[in-house]
This record gives sequence, C-alpha cells and structure tokens, in this order.
Amino acid sequence: MSHIVCAIGLEAARVRDDWETALLCADAAEREGEDRSSNSIKQPTHQQDNYCFEMLSLLLALSGSAVGRTHLAQQTELIADLLGLLHTGSDRVQRQIISLLRRIITEIPPQRMLSAINLPNDVDLRYTTTRVTLLDHLVCYLAKAITVQVKVKGAGGAPPGIITMGGSVIPTALATWFMRGITTKKHAHLVAKLLSDMAEGKVSSAWGMETRTALVNYVSAVAQMSEPDRQPARCVVTPVIWLALAALCVCEQSHMEMVNNTGEGREARGRDSAECRPHCANHDDGSTQAVIDCRSCGPLCAECDRFLHLNRNARMHHRQICKEEEGAIRIDIHEGCGRAKLFWLLLLVDRRTLKALAEFRTIDNVCEGSGSGDPPTLPSGLPGFAGVCRFCGARGSTGLLAIGNVCSDHQCQEHGREACTRVLPCGHTCGGVRSERACLPCLHGCAAPADDAAPLRQDADDMCMICFTDPLQAAPAIQLTCGHVFHLHCCKKVLANKWIGPRITFSFSQCPICKEDMNHWILEEPLAPIRRLREEVKRKALMRLEYEGLAAPGTAKGGPLPEPANYAMERYAYYVCHKCGKAYFGGLARCEAENSGWWEPAELVCGACSDVAGARTCPKHGADFLEYKCRYCCSVAVFFCFGTSHFCNACHDDFQRVTNIPRHLLPQCPAGPKGEQLPGTSEECPLHIHHPPTGEEFALGCGVCRHAHAF
Repeated sequence: MSHIVCAIGLEAARVRDDWETALLCADAAEREGEDRSSNSIKQPTHQQDNYCFEMLSLLLALSGSAVGRTHLAQQTELIADLLGLLHTGSDRVQRQIISLLRRIITEIPPQRMLSAINLPNDVDLRYTTTRVTLLDHLVCYLAKAITVQVKVKGAGGAPPGIITMGGSVIPTALATWFMRGITTKKHAHLVAKLLSDMAEGKVSSAWGMETRTALVNYVSAVAQMSEPDRQPARCVVTPVIWLALAALCVCEQSHMEMVNNTGEGREARGRDSAECRPHCANHDDGSTQAVIDCRSCGPLCAECDRFLHLNRNARMHHRQICKEEEGAIRIDIHEGCGRAKLFWLLLLVDRRTLKALAEFRTIDNVCEGSGSGDPPTLPSGLPGFAGVCRFCGARGSTGLLAIGNVCSDHQCQEHGREACTRVLPCGHTCGGVRSERACLPCLHGCAAPADDAAPLRQDADDMCMICFTDPLQAAPAIQLTCGHVFHLHCCKKVLANKWIGPRITFSFSQCPICKEDMNHWILEEPLAPIRRLREEVKRKALMRLEYEGLAAPGTAKGGPLPEPANYAMERYAYYVCHKCGKAYFGGLARCEAENSGWWEPAELVCGACSDVAGARTCPKHGADFLEYKCRYCCSVAVFFCFGTSHFCNACHDDFQRVTNIPRHLLPQCPAGPKGEQLPGTSEECPLHIHHPPTGEEFALGCGVCRHAHAF
C-alpha cells in the first residue's frame, strides 16, 4: 500500500507541473495577442497517464471492501494527492478519482478530512489565510464547467459576454490554484451528483449537515459582498459568484429555505430591530414591511411601489432601497434552474446544461447618495430619465423613450411590433403577443391565470429555455398548451432551423422542458409542414416495420411494449431528399450514430432522384421506396455524391479513403462499412440479395417489396 501511495504522490506532482506549465503557456500566448476566448482554454494533453491510471485502478479495487476503505481512509497524505489529480489529471484519471472519493469519504469525517487536506507542509498554505475544505474542491470543480453570460441591465443593446471561471478568476489570496483550468460537463455532472448525495445524507449524517451548511454559505456570501466588489468587472473575477452558481446547481428547495430564512433570522435577532423597520405607508394593516423609501410617497412595499410609480410623473420620484433590503437574497428553483435574486444582481443557472446568467443592475449609474454609507437609489429615481425600454431596460428621456416604452434599438423595435400593448388589471403591460384571444398571465405573478388557462410556471426573471440569453420579459412570449412560456421569436427560429444533422428528427418541435409537442395558435403556420413530414415519415416507417415482421416487438424482462410508431421512427433513419423534398429511408438509426457529423445537404438524394442504374419503378409503391446499395459495402445507401456514387453513412464519412481503394482491392460480398471485409460467403450478405461486385452501382429496387419477399 505504501508504495502505491508514494507513486500516486509523485504522479500528482508531475501532472500538476505539466498542468501549470500549460496554463502559463496559454497566458503567455494571450498576452502576445493571440485570439483566445474563455471557452477555448485547453487542458494539457496527458500522454503518460497509464502508470497513474493503473495505480488508481488498484486503489479502486481495494476500496471495494469495507476493510479496504478503512485502510485507505488512514492514508491522510493520499487525500491531497487525489484532489490534486482531480483538477489536473486526464479525463479517465478524473473519472477514477470521483469514484474513489465517493467510496472513501464515507470513512472520513469532515474534521479529519479538513486536517488531511491542509497538511502543515502544503506549500499552498503560504498563499492563503483560509483553510481549504473538500467541498471547496468539489464545488470549484463543478464551477469550472459552468459558462456564464454577463449582462448589465439598462446597458442598451450591448451584447452579453460569455465567460468561464478558469479564464476569469484572478489569482489572489481568496482564489486558490485549483480554480484555474476547465472541466468537462460530463464529469461535472458526476461531481454534482456526489454533492447532492452528500447534502441528502446518503454518504453520512455528518457530511449531510456539513454539505448543506456549506452550500448555503456559498450562496449567502453573494449578499455580503462589499459595494466596490458588486461592480460587474470586479464581481466576475472573484470566486464568490462562481461558488454561488455551482452551489445553485446542487441546492434543493429545502436548502433554499435555509437561505431565504436568513432575512427572518436577521429580524429575529431582536424585537427592537424588527420594530425599527418602517411599514408600508400605503397599507393600513400595520404589518406589511417596506422595502422602498420614496421621498414623495414615503416607505412602500414592492407591490405598492409598482402601482404608485407606473405613472410617468411619479417615475421622477427619488426612491432608494431600505437598508434592511440591501443584504436580502431570495433563492428558488424554477423548472430545473437555480436562481438567486438580489436588488443589484440576478443569478440563474440551468442544472442540465450548466449554462448560467449573471445580470447586473447598473449600480454606478443609480447611486445618488451624498456619502458612501447611503443606499443606492432605484433607476427611476434618476432626474431627467423619463422612459425605460420594456425589453432591454435602456433608460432615457429623449427619442422614442420620451414618448413610449420601446427604445430605438432594431431588435427592440422588432419585438415592439409583435408585442401586446394591453395593460393587465394589475397595472403591468402584457408580456404576450398581439391579437391573442386572451392575454398572457402577468409574468410578475400579480394575479392567477384565468380558469381556462394553464397555470403559469415561470415568471419575468426566468430565462427563455430555448435561447437562454434573455429573460422572458425581454421579448414577446407565448404560453404553450403544456403551460411553459418561451419567447415567440425563439419558437419560430427553432422551428425554422428544424433538426440538427442529416437525419430527420422531431425533438426540435417539442417543449424543451416537458418534451410535449409545441402547440400554439400563432405557430400553426410553421408547424403545418413539420406535421405533414412527421406523418409521412411515420407512414413509411410503420410500413417498413410491418414488412420486417417487427410490428409488435418484445421488450426485455416483460416490460411494456413500445408504441409502434415511435419505435419505428427511432429504429429507422429517414432523410429529406434535396431534389424532391420527400423523406426516404437511409438505413438503421444506430448507423447514424457512427457518423462524424460532416454532411452536404445537396448530397442527400433519394433513390428515385438518383437513378443512375435504370431501376424499375415499383408498380405498387412507385418510387417512394426505391433504394440503392452503397457502392463500397453491403449497406443501404444514404448519400448520392459526384452525380455517380451512392454511399452509406460510414463510407461517406471516410469517402476520401474508400474512393481511392483500387478496384481489385475492394472487399467482396459480404463487405462491411469503410472497406472492411466481413467473414463468410455471399450467401451471408447483410442485404440478403445477390448483387454485382463491390465498386459498381446497383439498385436494390423497392425497399418495401424487397422486405416482403424476404419474409
């Protein structure tokens, strides 16, 4: 055991040196002026990880037993080396480290883990005044996989910037070495699952409380940032915001309540502090607490502030946030997204895609206090600023904003032409589209939807889950029949772009959240051709399934039978002919997965439109099911290239090589993809048909009739 631990320690030191060198080289290249985005940071290649991988495999085998885990837990010097390899090792080494940590932390309590990580001889302790915990390592590992869009509300049409933790955080006393670099989303999800299990107490009760408390502290730390650190340029280079985003990927609703109740905890510190907080002057109940202090209207709650300052004249009132609200933070989970709201910042992260948004309110433009201790005033309190764009939040008193609520930006003007202009009973402008039969329910949650409308599951600050660029209030939105809300222009764009890749799929026409088919009256026109194509593919796939004798496929272990139409469309790959626009069969779907992704739309031609061998038209099915054999193997062709040759997916992927193989060196029947010779005789051809030698064009004829004869 001792020699394995020593070997891993040496490997950890070597790999970290290589990792540090690669990062320094990348920084030097950036300083020399080479273009490098935050998402193009590359980890060093790990060509010599076999020895480290084998050593870790031995530890994994040993950790399979309770005795082995206990013995490994006693090797305190091993923990720091494993965590070092977690950040610097190759992909397969990192995967092993995650599995190993999951096993051994059950045997190590939090306090002992803290001592093991912060050994007295650790050189990193010279650069930090705080002790690093296991959760710091895991949460930072998760944070490095998050990509963040940074927006400043009210900055007009300024495009959002996309950043990552490894390319943003500046090395300081608060930022340790392992906050640099990047991690893959696949491994980040494994760490997120580990953190979730630790928070739920599945690892141990001690780790459960420790993890929940740490996650809450990571998120709460954002509210405690100083005024200078709240500036966007400074905020994104500090670790606080990144740790909070990573914690939002793991926190559950019960954890959120611990943060949300911190405001109540502040009030509960003493009755005097609670009584000193002013109450809303517009309420006469004596209990509704104020969050806004208006010099003209007095202290107001959030709802009264909205109502009383909708009038253009009232927008000129000087308002500021109450002292008690400056540190308030509200955490919640909306449709799989963690969200933290402060008066100066909105943080939102999608747990599935690990995409996040950081939207800053323009603090430096709204501070009108006389001293550094004065709280910031609200944007509408700025003298001379009369209008606010309802979409981008730009403010001004000239131009279009002097007479309306849409600025002169081209995109905002486009949204304005499609947006509903009606005012809801609550006083907010409808966030829906023009000519709707019934207005979209208020995105601010002011009123319950009508009886015949689906309940609203999102609000104005939620991101559109199609673009994940702007909140729902930033563009006209529609509510699908499933109840989820998306931008209208995003729905139209995704329907116009259709599927990704050559094979026809219909997941693009489904709700990104619940996977139900998109359905809304305003989308009927773009949905009509998609539905017709779906029915065509469904009809052809079911016909082929029936002729192949698989109309009622069985499932393993007596599970439920799949729906025939869905099974057929998942089993077979269909493509749209570039010439006639009809769907044609292109083989099994599993073959499509082997394609590299490169394809040319003009080369997708059905058998009828690429009839270079003079195939006869089927008297029963016409040319709809006419198929060709791949020129270089015994597979059904999908692509028609150069005006002369048919290719299957695999041969098309490697066409430069297979087309240069001499005729006499081509494999004979049975021939596999990419020029591979399969064992057996021509009687065992995968196509179950006699055909000319490989290298010649051959029409298989009607695919349906051919399968009917075979069965």
